[in-house]
Amino acid sequence: MSSAADGTEQDPRRGAGFRSLRELRKAAGLNQTEVVEGVKRALPNARFSQPALSRVEQGTGSLTPDIVRALCRIYCVTGAERAALVQLAEDAEAGYVDARVVLQAGNTINLQQRFARLERDAAEIRSYNPVMVIGSPQTPAYAATVFGTSEGDPIVRDRMGRQEKMIADSRRRWFFVQTEGSLRWQARSAAVMAEQMEHLLKLSHAANVDLGVIGWQTPVEVFQNTAFHLYDDTAVVVGTRDGTAIITDHLRVADYRSVFDELAALAPFGDTSRDVLRRIADDYRSLLSVGA
Repeated sequence: MSSAADGTEQDPRRGAGFRSLRELRKAAGLNQTEVVEGVKRALPNARFSQPALSRVEQGTGSLTPDIVRALCRIYCVTGAERAALVQLAEDAEAGYVDARVVLQAGNTINLQQRFARLERDAAEIRSYNPVMVIGSPQTPAYAATVFGTSEGDPIVRDRMGRQEKMIADSRRRWFFVQTEGSLRWQARSAAVMAEQMEHLLKLSHAANVDLGVIGWQTPVEVFQNTAFHLYDDTAVVVGTRDGTAIITDHLRVADYRSVFDELAALAPFGDTSRDVLRRIADDYRSLLSVGA
């Protein structure tokens, strides 16, 4: 590994591959400004600039797969060469996404859209969360609390749209495992949580959704303290406070699948899990009656 200009480590294969874009641009007879304008016409919401293109052409930057595809169209690059460049961008993207970069750059929506693409390509999605309600079945009020925004924010609406598609698409199965503790972590208010519990109860009846809850009384010897989402057996997304790891290594994905199976074995599903949800919902409603 070599060091980029900003002090971060740079994969030399990625630098060499992306530097070839400079030759492709010159062969197309375009300057950097013209290329950036062309990308923005094709991708109006893309975060792309002349300095960003310059860094990439020097081998010290990276590009999203969508921008690489747009560049290939502009440069008339097709076939194996286009496939290699897109794969390079996907490989570079499929590592660790620093949460500070995501938030400070305003890229939270882009990251959520990437998760949506993983969902769309998978036949089975398995999710576990020990600290909060899993994202896919959240209510608008709960999601707004998580993102620190309003229910009308585009990122919340996007999550709700993905949820509607989840329920409607019978070809895709969802397996959710929650700890009872995560459901008793009161987000914003008892009212928000009571509504969220009722929503989980409703979703648990969907034909393509299996929801299990590990009750607090259950003895455990598994200590998975971070949330993760498995997409078939091809990728796993692991969330931490500092960032989001998107893992595609076969052995590591298999290890997370093994952990999920252990957790799922601890969680009753069906009517038993719904009994737990009803009990939690009743407890939140009792808090509301006390405060009335």
